[in-house]
Amino acid sequence: MSKIIYTGSFLFPDGDAAAARVLGIGKALRDAGYEVVFAGWEKCERKQDKQPNGSFVYEGFSYISQADIRYKQLSPVHRLTHYVLSGNNTIRWLTAMDTTGVSAIIAYHGGSLFLLRLASFCKARGIKLIVDCTEWYDPRHFGWRFGLVRLDNEIRMRLIYSFIGWVLPISTFLGNYYSLKRCRVLRIPPLVDLNDSKWVILNRIVPSSPNKLRLAYAGTPGEKDLLGNVLRGLAILKGEKIAVELHLIGPTHQSAAQCLGEDAALLDELDHMVIFHGRVPQAEVPRLLAGTDFTILLRPLARYAQAGFPTKIVESLAAGVPVIANPTSDIAEFIHDGVEGILLTDFTPSAFVAGVKRASALTQAQKETMRYNARLCAGTSFDYRGYVKKLSGFIRDCIN
Repeated sequence: MSKIIYTGSFLFPDGDAAAARVLGIGKALRDAGYEVVFAGWEKCERKQDKQPNGSFVYEGFSYISQADIRYKQLSPVHRLTHYVLSGNNTIRWLTAMDTTGVSAIIAYHGGSLFLLRLASFCKARGIKLIVDCTEWYDPRHFGWRFGLVRLDNEIRMRLIYSFIGWVLPISTFLGNYYSLKRCRVLRIPPLVDLNDSKWVILNRIVPSSPNKLRLAYAGTPGEKDLLGNVLRGLAILKGEKIAVELHLIGPTHQSAAQCLGEDAALLDELDHMVIFHGRVPQAEVPRLLAGTDFTILLRPLARYAQAGFPTKIVESLAAGVPVIANPTSDIAEFIHDGVEGILLTDFTPSAFVAGVKRASALTQAQKETMRYNARLCAGTSFDYRGYVKKLSGFIRDCIN
């Protein structure tokens, strides 16, 4: 059986959204007949995954943690040095191993130097290299406009991925960009396994009050998601006496207040409308989502929003929960207004308010129909089984 190594800046098996993505692709590759070994950059393997022979296995996949992401606080200089040299452990591990039978390595992001060293290693060993591309960050995400990290990101996105030539982009935006660069591309959105027990929600929590719309946001907004505009919209809805409840899964009171900036005091006025669940295990998120009527997502029409594709959209659909969102990236391809969710005209608080009013006017039967449509969309568009043949053909073309 041909072997594929999947490595890069993800925290396997369930440490971040990237881990969920690579696991989904790994399952599709396994069903296509490949043995997949994960080498994520998390600190260490989980004790519960240890096997009698000393190896670590999660859902049938062997994995070896590379500890290439630092967790302790570092000075700015050491932080920069670590970024530039990230992936050293992975290169050392690969160099020391017997790569007989390894047909391809898939790299999930990583810095420019790491990718160039990996490309050199693969060329020397006769191994094909594929890159998994899911983001194209804006300069402000790095804290300064002309820093080394920002420059490294641009070199990686504009030159190195094109040099490698085989790309698994997450979105049409990235797929089109690399196609124009004459790369071989296969668009793979975030994938789920709908047979996983966490998505088999047999006892959905029914909202306690049919007259109150229950919304949810799960994740870490950072600078990507406009949670502040959602909260500003809630204040408007409160003034108009529209019964809405927002469940925040992940954000704390402090982080939500930061999203409001100068309007932070507004959060105190929403104390009965916002329920903070804090950070919860990934396996618990579907149950919390399933107890709400809609999930929400607002993003600006920026390059990063067009290049990425929100994992939280797929998770919502998999939990059978329709989405209220403004159309960025490929969202409108999967969320049709009034079918799997409600599409907003833009990302402003007023657009959010208009969307919530539409949702509030729906009958319970209409909401249940949208729930059914949401789950159906997850099965037809995001279950990994739908990508087995496509990935099999892509890998076959690559290694041959």
